[in-house]
Amino acid sequence: MILERLVGPVLALPVAVLGGVSFEAFVVRPIFNSLFRFESQPAQTLGSALMSEGRAVTGFDANGNGLISLELGGEIVQVLGTQLKDERAAGVRIRAGDIVRIEEVDDTRNRCTVSRIGLGEAESREADRN
Repeated sequence: MILERLVGPVLALPVAVLGGVSFEAFVVRPIFNSLFRFESQPAQTLGSALMSEGRAVTGFDANGNGLISLELGGEIVQVLGTQLKDERAAGVRIRAGDIVRIEEVDDTRNRCTVSRIGLGEAESREADRN
């Protein structure tokens, strides 16, 4: 109403829209941009560890079950690992400290199916990193 008295009824709407856009551009947007700089990175789930490497914490038993540790978003997580049936049938043993590859992930039960990374494969990965 004050604006309408100052500029007249015809110019009141365009001046009000211009004032609103200016307020958003010069006051609101800089405040939101500064707040969004503090947002954190999205959390990684167990599903994001698919085909990554982990380490056996314990030796796997005769049923192919053991504890593995892996890094998710900078945090060390320990979950139940189950050895692939083909490897278990072939007599491949996973001992504590062995490097394993996460082949499948069961998010609901918080466990993984893993395969042992052979010595030659681990050495070639180390050579690729250097």
